[in-house]
Amino acid sequence: MIRSRALSLTLFVVAGCSSSPAPSSTPDAPPPLRPGVDDSSQAYQGTPDADETAFWTAVLAADDTGRAAAVQQLEADVGSDPSNGYSEFLIGASYFMPPTAVAQAIASGSDVPEFDLDGSGAAPILGEGLANLQDPFYLGFDGGLLGELELAHGDPSDGGPTFATAAMHNPAATGLIRVIGDLLQQQPQAALSDMYGLYEFCNGGAVDHAGGDAAAIVAKQNAGAMVHRECYSGFYAPHGTEGMMLVLGDLQAINGNGSAAQAYYAAVQQATGYATWPMQAVVQRRVSGAQAADPATVARITSTCATCHVTRL
Repeated sequence: MIRSRALSLTLFVVAGCSSSPAPSSTPDAPPPLRPGVDDSSQAYQGTPDADETAFWTAVLAADDTGRAAAVQQLEADVGSDPSNGYSEFLIGASYFMPPTAVAQAIASGSDVPEFDLDGSGAAPILGEGLANLQDPFYLGFDGGLLGELELAHGDPSDGGPTFATAAMHNPAATGLIRVIGDLLQQQPQAALSDMYGLYEFCNGGAVDHAGGDAAAIVAKQNAGAMVHRECYSGFYAPHGTEGMMLVLGDLQAINGNGSAAQAYYAAVQQATGYATWPMQAVVQRRVSGAQAADPATVARITSTCATCHVTRL
């Protein structure tokens, strides 16, 4: 078992799709393009099947029972069709998703329960997904998670190359995974540096490390004007913008940069989805001083998928 070193798809780990087309009346019409084939780095490509849709419906609703049932069905599906890398990726990703109780505790400011990941279960299915995916968006997610598992098991000869290849496919996804890894290794300065590396990739250029352009960055995220689909909110990560900005503020706070942290806490409140974000109480406690950021809590926020992916708790 791997304790918190095991990463969540966090904050900005979206794996979405286009809307489903109307059914064709042509008997021999080709099946719709499945996700995981064409490049989704700018816009989601492919139509998920009913079981993949059920998985995301459960994730967005913070429905642990529904997600478990969807994963069970996806496992049966890939048993029948082992070439479906997208379904394999979703199964593997689910291992990284803490139960809803973790997110609820973070949101309320109460003690957060521990979450252990069974890496021995996640690694094989992620490996199968990696072999079958073609879309660089998902190759980056799948390979990033698999590479971190391999590194956590102390096998840099496998994990290092796997993660490096994933980073070439999807710098945004692996950038966040790298931040989570820094926090779990208790390296807050490295986490802050890597978070700015992620934001500068997303922004397509330098950002102010003192928070002077925080409001402008949120405005770009609200407009979907970042360089990669993983850098702002969307249907499958309805609060990606808010999650990213909270993490950046908290990283500044635990590194002793209070004024910069407050700039990000103020900016996140300008995000389009802030009013409906289940985690907004965390920001309110930061602003009021009722709950300061601490490294352990920041690591949990960053590695909890619900920070960005749920619509309610």
